[in-house]
Amino acid sequence: MRGKAKWSIFVSIMLVLSLFLAACSGGGSKGTGGSGKSSGGGSSNELADKQELNFAATQDIPSMNSLIATDTTSFQNIYMVTSGLYMFKDEKPEPDMAAGPPEVTNDGKTYTFKIRDDAKWSNGDPVTAGDFVYAWQKLIDSKTGSQYGNMPVVANIKNAAKIYDPNSDMHDKVDQLGVKALDDKTLQVQLEKPTAYFLSLMAFGPFFPQDKNFAEKQGKNYALEPSNMVYNGAYVMKEWKHGVGWTLEKNPDYWDAKNITIDKVNYKIVKDIGTRVNLYKTDRVQDVGINADFIPQWKNSPELVKVPTSCVFNIKLNQKAVPALKNVKVRQAISMSIDRKQYTDILLGDGSTPANYWVPKNFVLTPDGKDFREAAPDGYMQGDKAQAKKLWEEAKKELGINDLKLEYLTTDNDTSVKYAEFVAKQIEEGMPGVKVSINKQPWNNYLNLDQNSKYQVAGGSGWCPDYQDPTTFLDLYKSDNEFNTGGWNNKTYDKLMKEADNMGNKPEERMKKLQEAEKVLIEDMGMVPLYQSANVILVKPYVKGLKFPNNGPSTDYRYAKVYKH
Repeated sequence: MRGKAKWSIFVSIMLVLSLFLAACSGGGSKGTGGSGKSSGGGSSNELADKQELNFAATQDIPSMNSLIATDTTSFQNIYMVTSGLYMFKDEKPEPDMAAGPPEVTNDGKTYTFKIRDDAKWSNGDPVTAGDFVYAWQKLIDSKTGSQYGNMPVVANIKNAAKIYDPNSDMHDKVDQLGVKALDDKTLQVQLEKPTAYFLSLMAFGPFFPQDKNFAEKQGKNYALEPSNMVYNGAYVMKEWKHGVGWTLEKNPDYWDAKNITIDKVNYKIVKDIGTRVNLYKTDRVQDVGINADFIPQWKNSPELVKVPTSCVFNIKLNQKAVPALKNVKVRQAISMSIDRKQYTDILLGDGSTPANYWVPKNFVLTPDGKDFREAAPDGYMQGDKAQAKKLWEEAKKELGINDLKLEYLTTDNDTSVKYAEFVAKQIEEGMPGVKVSINKQPWNNYLNLDQNSKYQVAGGSGWCPDYQDPTTFLDLYKSDNEFNTGGWNNKTYDKLMKEADNMGNKPEERMKKLQEAEKVLIEDMGMVPLYQSANVILVKPYVKGLKFPNNGPSTDYRYAKVYKH
């Protein structure tokens, strides 16, 4: 179903550890607040005169264009200044620009949305159904070059697959996409088949609207500077000093502005985590993400918040580069060599948990209200070094080899290298005769090598969900998915995923089929799952209502408040 890998939330350990806020997703929407002492004093029950937040970001915003953005920093800010049909609130998709739930035909294939009458852009233009049509057609148009151009295909929108396929007669005929404006405030979407997660997708950034008239006038300059943007979200961008920081201010024209308390949010780019922590200690930022080096000194503080995420990290095995990795016992032995609990408890120490699965815990419920993971809470193919050695011995006989050299690709920061060295040693211990060397690369080089399958073993990568359904993870290892750079190919897996894709109107059967598919993926070790991540964040006690949700923005301050302190 999906043809393009989504590098937006393909993150390295280095980036996750240094994110200035929370992860891009979490196991539950967790608010913050409480009383107690901080460097700024205790909190009260009276709102502060100045409703302003300050954050330290680790990097600049790569793009504010919702059709071009591919990373968590960009989407964090896009979610604050732009609204789609839906938004995630308390882990559920709720109407945002939509005036209410859509009308859906009995066959589940036609959705009709009414746009809020009071929805407008910051330049005074009304938000229209045509703005959604314009943005979605542009999203799938190959000339846009969006890495999320396949999302209408993921949503099963009528004709999207043909429009997206460069070999189709309908390629790039975007006017044939199954979305139309029945009038200025009525949007109709036609699907090829029922899509269980459709409303979840409507809260995802690439499906946000763009003011057609304004965007066309801006041309290539659109979204490059605050003056090249218009906004329909809770905030507007007032200033953006590239490489230094940016400022958002409350949008008085947002439909729910009366419930938005925070008036101003300032971001300053600070790459060093020690400096960020010092800014927090001196009350110059109100929250900061910390890693294992800083956790001990804060472990008993009420300001420390542990946020489980829905991001799962893994190790990718390139069968195209290393013929021995085509042997399933070699892949299984690598997995069983790694002591995941030691990795999460000692190296990470942030509440991350071992994972022998790909679809995370506490992420999505089956139709009967149970966690998807309940079918196999701890995953599959668990083992230890003794089992790894046994499998390795069997594999050596099958392959006619006595040893094996592997190169482990990771990013070049000290933390990532330390983790890579741990995994390399674990593999060598579990598989005598295997030697693992470390290939340290800057982040951009790492991505390029991965995307072009120029690696043997790649660690430090992970995935966080784009929408609230297991397929946001499981689709990635279909044989034709570009994220599947290791060349794993399993016909049974592809068959199960295809069958599930055609069960949009049979939710219970569909979930069981997806659970079967995940079992195949892990038992055949299409990749090596490692851990489900968590973030540790310090939050000032006078800031309440700050949330780190499972979907949408990594940190949601739209309904936060600052109290006197």
